Amino acid sequence: MVILLLLLAFLPGTRGSAQVLDPSDDGRPMPGDPDYDASQDRRAGPQEQRESQPDTFGIFQYNASNPNLEKSWRDSLLDGLQRYEPDRKVAFDYGTIGQRGGAAYRLRYEPTLRTGTEIGFRQFDLYQVDGERLNYYRLERPFTYLGHVRESQQEDSWTTAKFSRNFADGVNLLLDYTRISQQGTQDQYPNQNLRNTHVATGLSVRPPGSRYRGFFSFAANTYEQLQNGGIDPASFLTEENPEVQNLQSLTSQLDQTRLRYSFREVMATQYLQFGGRTDTLSGEAKRAFTLQHQLKVDSRNYRVSSEQTVGDTALFFQRFPQLYVDPRGVRNQIQHNIISNDFSLSTFRQGRSGDRETVQKDVLEVGLNHIYHRVRQDGDSTINNLLLHGKIGLRPSDRLNLLVDGQFNVVGQTGDYRVSGTGELDLGKAGKLELKALNQLYAPDLVQQTFRLNGNTLWQNDFNKTLELRLEGAYTLPVVKIRAGLAYSILTNYIYFDELGQPEQATGPNSIIQLTGERDLAFGKFRLQNRVLLQQADQDVFRLPQLYGEHSLYYSGKWFKVLNVNLGVDVRYASGFKPYYYNTITQQFQLQDEQEKGFQYQLDPFFSMRVTRFRFFVKYLQLNSQWDQRNPLILMADHPYPDAAVRMGATWRLLD
Repeated sequence: MVILLLLLAFLPGTRGSAQVLDPSDDGRPMPGDPDYDASQDRRAGPQEQRESQPDTFGIFQYNASNPNLEKSWRDSLLDGLQRYEPDRKVAFDYGTIGQRGGAAYRLRYEPTLRTGTEIGFRQFDLYQVDGERLNYYRLERPFTYLGHVRESQQEDSWTTAKFSRNFADGVNLLLDYTRISQQGTQDQYPNQNLRNTHVATGLSVRPPGSRYRGFFSFAANTYEQLQNGGIDPASFLTEENPEVQNLQSLTSQLDQTRLRYSFREVMATQYLQFGGRTDTLSGEAKRAFTLQHQLKVDSRNYRVSSEQTVGDTALFFQRFPQLYVDPRGVRNQIQHNIISNDFSLSTFRQGRSGDRETVQKDVLEVGLNHIYHRVRQDGDSTINNLLLHGKIGLRPSDRLNLLVDGQFNVVGQTGDYRVSGTGELDLGKAGKLELKALNQLYAPDLVQQTFRLNGNTLWQNDFNKTLELRLEGAYTLPVVKIRAGLAYSILTNYIYFDELGQPEQATGPNSIIQLTGERDLAFGKFRLQNRVLLQQADQDVFRLPQLYGEHSLYYSGKWFKVLNVNLGVDVRYASGFKPYYYNTITQQFQLQDEQEKGFQYQLDPFFSMRVTRFRFFVKYLQLNSQWDQRNPLILMADHPYPDAAVRMGATWRLLD
């Protein structure tokens, strides 16, 4: 079956099906769009009456770290609308505890970029919003984007809202909100629920003709969760209980374990630019010089508390006796305050790409970043990091883009460094070549060195620094819509959490090699989208599937001349492996040898539709559980994904 799917993914076919729609358009198919019909062009039909003041300017995204580098904001027409889940929207899926907004890790290994001292809790990085990743918009008309998904119960939902508009004197306001709620009982396991809230607001000040530009943002991320440590395997799909009729009837490993993470960040990034005026004869921008200062004040609070019960003692703490430090319960709380001051000087030449995006034809930057850390955990300690950083880039045309950046710690974790480079070469019809390289040396995280429960030190380590090298490349051939990638990582002195939930440092190098393939096929009005990952990793320290595939087969057409529809099924599968276990008390992904999954898969039929700027979808999760209930999807040990359920969602895009 696996071989058949792999062959199917790369069969020769006609042109790819993925189509994107600029959110600033008027919603009408254009020549070249598969939905365009010259004989029934809607410009003179009823559609015209519902559209007014079409915006032909476009919407472009940029962030405060480099406002001279823009990308077009493109909202998919319909492809992938039904995959609203954060762990499914990314390029390669994440493995989760089976709950929307829960702890998640990458199923495809990728490096974590380090910058100075870090605590080491990363299970929610997938959902995080902060000032550096906050996207600002360059636009001419107010822009609003709304989305809502209702799951099995009203208490289970996903909601998002984005708003941006211009004011006088080059001022732009941005609002970004996302809420993930899993408070119901029908699709939740016992003693498990959550509410994640992400709010960000930004203000960009770019007065016309002025040398000054300022970007000010506030971001708040709050995670409030009841975590159950997983389901007791003895109560799940046994000979005595071959089918699960009620998830709440199962036995959890923890009863009253609550987590609350709170992140609050204020960031101000300001630029003063000299030069860069446009030459009146050539029309090209002259070289510009920029002074930059970025101030960031960040408050992070981590708290986990568990009130112990008889069930906890019998299940979880028998498995991890070293965590049983108090019969009344356990508690871990860390407060981490950060003040960062970054100064840099850069020079560049500005231009425009063929898509009207603002780009830098070349850039040279050097800077100094001081980071002050104050960590409170049964005591008070301060840490200072001083980093030198810089980058150099070259973009002589839209076809070639090169960028190298690096940083070096001179105070605090002295000797840590990171050097990375990216390159893109567009050969037109001959394809596109992408190359990446990363080399970094970094000190262990705080919780890898020291971890405390109820004031007791569970471990005190003196680990060596980890050295990581990653080389990655990809080639895209647009004629047949195929993309193939190869990546190789080697880590020396890698730190992981073993079967007992304690950190260990591997001796010698550990390697990971990865192959990826993507192919979009079209057969008339039918589409087949494919993505396959093959990876080989040292199982002593990494627990990742060797084969992971995602496929989408659907009909794409137009009904009643105005209704774009997709009707099909999403498929994903993973080869057998021993998945990570998420330890609720240590808040880490660790190795485990008790549960090994064989080949597993998931089928999700869906229907999606679009009328002008309104989109709607409905899908049926895990149809396969109707005939294969004894083989649930498990990407995190002891955390099976819930069984079959219906999801309905809609998005609106407004430009007024």
